Amino acid sequence: MPVMAEAAFCLDLKTSILKGFSLRETRHLFRCRVEDGTLVELTRLPMEGNKASPEILQIIIASAIAEVATVVRPLWAAPPLVRIDVWIDNIRIAGSKSDATLWEAQVLRNADGRCATMGEERESGVTHYTFLGVQFDHTHRAVSLSDKFVRTVRVMPALISLTIAEVEVMASRFLYAAAILGTHLCDYYFVIKAVRRRLSGLNRGIVLETSLANLPPAAIGLGERLRHIIKNNRKRIIKPTEKTLATIITNASLQGWGTVIIPDSGDVKIAGGKWKRKPFLIMQAEARAVRLALLSFSAILPFTMDIWVDNTSLQ
Repeated sequence: MPVMAEAAFCLDLKTSILKGFSLRETRHLFRCRVEDGTLVELTRLPMEGNKASPEILQIIIASAIAEVATVVRPLWAAPPLVRIDVWIDNIRIAGSKSDATLWEAQVLRNADGRCATMGEERESGVTHYTFLGVQFDHTHRAVSLSDKFVRTVRVMPALISLTIAEVEVMASRFLYAAAILGTHLCDYYFVIKAVRRRLSGLNRGIVLETSLANLPPAAIGLGERLRHIIKNNRKRIIKPTEKTLATIITNASLQGWGTVIIPDSGDVKIAGGKWKRKPFLIMQAEARAVRLALLSFSAILPFTMDIWVDNTSLQ
């Protein structure tokens, strides 16, 4: 988590570089390597559906200037001691002050060498700042939503009067806020389900973006409760994550279940079998598989572990 670092450096790449960007003359300056290691360069603007997307191009350019490990050759990549985050034209460097200071200077040299203009109001070596709608507090290892983000939620219309388009915007904001504040979305299942159904209708042409969403009362009540939590915007303290000592993977169908435990030692063990009493629903099968997995490996379970749940119906 970036907020666990000593400090951060935030820069932004001026979007004005796109105005004079000639792909034919300068595209060789923005090469990158894809996952299989192939070197590629842009020959046309990336596309989003049927529209040109300068944002995607901007991400690639900013990532190349920041020398993100997945974009440039390992020889030039940012050192592992610093964390680089890039979104559109925003760059954040997090780490110790000394390491991050050195890399900020490198990023500025990279930008200067490629005739890219960086924003004048950059933040260097800060412990309190806003990045992508989130306020980061490195001193107290805490995160909260930015004032601007909270204002957008405050001025949203009441959920009872939202259109389909407004419901989509609401859902995206609520999901982002919940991730930052650590809100358990399972408590708001009926809101998510109601939104999904209406967006499904939009995708199938049954309703229009301007149609009233007509969310059910239960979903409206839960949604307004979530909006209240977002408006309160309580800081979330980030605790250091403990290293997991094993991973348990479970799989279930209506015929049987299976599980595998992969400890750090590499001593893989498996368990499973047919159901003695068949479940009626795949959800029951999934829950049973997790319980049986924990019982099967109870003698060797470590204090910290990851549990991955999957299911395949073999009806």
